[in-house]
Amino acid sequence: MATLIEDTQGKIRDLPIQKILKDLLIAAADVAGIERVRVVSGGQAKLGTPGGKRTGSVRHDLGYAADLRLEKGGAAVSFANPAGQAIFEAYVEECARLGATGIGAAVDYMGPLTIHVGYGARAVWGTGGKSANAPRWLIDAVKRGWAASSVAGMKSNKSDSLDSPEAEEEEDMVT
Repeated sequence: MATLIEDTQGKIRDLPIQKILKDLLIAAADVAGIERVRVVSGGQAKLGTPGGKRTGSVRHDLGYAADLRLEKGGAAVSFANPAGQAIFEAYVEECARLGATGIGAAVDYMGPLTIHVGYGARAVWGTGGKSANAPRWLIDAVKRGWAASSVAGMKSNKSDSLDSPEAEEEEDMVT
């Protein structure tokens, strides 16, 4: 079974992620053959919370999203090479199938080792928080996962757009 490490001490988003998200990330890792999921940016204070540390969009509020790295053989996997991309594709597809609704990645977004997975409005994005900037492999993996999902409401396709209504605010930089 895969392990999940919340490596967020000293980060702005240092709150724990929700159990439902942890379970989803570990289950997807098991399917994709990942040994370890390392959360590098976790939960943050809810928008409007006095004194609460936060940055970027509301997706990370209260731990409903994580920026993470996948590890296999003791090293971080990179989606910038074919072997690593295949691992990320399997992982992302399974995350989407299990109910993740917000997934973002791109080399120019958070680098080739880190992706965003979580909940919120249904969207997939890359650089600048735009679906148009998402890598093709990411879009295809998310679409396959959503199409195969048995999670309530996931099969409904309310629009052909992969941008959520708050697409301009999707970019969640790791800090």
